[in-house]
Amino acid sequence: MAAAWWNCAPVLLDKALKAPPGPFDVRRYRFACGDLELDSDDGPLNRRFGEIYPEGLVESRGGCDSSVRVRCTVRGLDDPKVSAIEFEDPEELDSAAFCRALFPDRGYIPGPGAADGWQTISPSERPSDPVIAMKGNHALVDRDQVWQPFIANLAVNRVLRLQRNVLFFHAASVVVSGRGLLVVGPKGSGKTTTALTLASRGHGFLGDEIAAVRAEDRKMLPFRRAASIRAGMRAARVAQRLDDGAFPAETFPDGSARVLANVADLFPDAVAASARLAGVFFLRRFVEQPAAARFDFGLEHFSLLTPLASSMWGMHAGSRVVRISRMMKEVSCFHLDPGSPDATAELLERIAEELPN
Repeated sequence: MAAAWWNCAPVLLDKALKAPPGPFDVRRYRFACGDLELDSDDGPLNRRFGEIYPEGLVESRGGCDSSVRVRCTVRGLDDPKVSAIEFEDPEELDSAAFCRALFPDRGYIPGPGAADGWQTISPSERPSDPVIAMKGNHALVDRDQVWQPFIANLAVNRVLRLQRNVLFFHAASVVVSGRGLLVVGPKGSGKTTTALTLASRGHGFLGDEIAAVRAEDRKMLPFRRAASIRAGMRAARVAQRLDDGAFPAETFPDGSARVLANVADLFPDAVAASARLAGVFFLRRFVEQPAAARFDFGLEHFSLLTPLASSMWGMHAGSRVVRISRMMKEVSCFHLDPGSPDATAELLERIAEELPN
């Protein structure tokens, strides 16, 4: 019986990385103030990056000068059908431990043992059939499985973890009346809906999935990716633009249908200009009429925030929590019960006008 591919990892890695690449260009993407150089011969991975981060291409936009760079090289073999990934960045990383921190709820578990210190990760429904094997800055993936989202997330977060002066949150970020606002909440709570509604009304759109805030001066940095829009309640302008455009639909692992739309195509006037963070809105339950209640942020409220695992990586957790909490004490915080999209946007517009700039 042939040896499992993950038990031949060192030989396969060497063979794949020495193989000539396919006909794809090297592309560089910017995430806040860090760059990812992607040198890949995998068509689906390249297309996915292009679909999700069309505005992230360094050639297509400006932004802050990057002192952080990570290179990701992907080369495939046909026999066996694996791809080898090599990361080059300025700091060593325990990739397997990093992935466990990044994907605690994505259905991945430790897979079968492998030779020479390699570690495998499997889907929970197929524990003996790993999708990836990792050691240091190298990985092998099974090309018969869906591996591209895993590697794409890992690559982006390797860039984020090196930006010690930037805090990253699962949040939407917008600019209203020159004030930077974060909209925070769990999946399905209305972050994307609220951010797109404000964009449709001519306000600045920095991102709907990941927010980037520079810690020392609270400057919010653009982190725009294509919006993944769920079915459900939408502002009239958003619904109209989606109806007018030919935006692709996709089905997520949870079975939900989403529309993938580049915000620059939806609302060209919703620019990604930076602004200073002035207010944070924590989404709660949907109500008939939207309402916001101001409160003073304290350590007991930290669980309401959703910092990315990569933003907490490599630092003492306590000091990072204190740093974030200090920043939060300098801004206005609100519990927000959203209503209809436009009514909620109108409420945020009124509140933003009153916030210190």
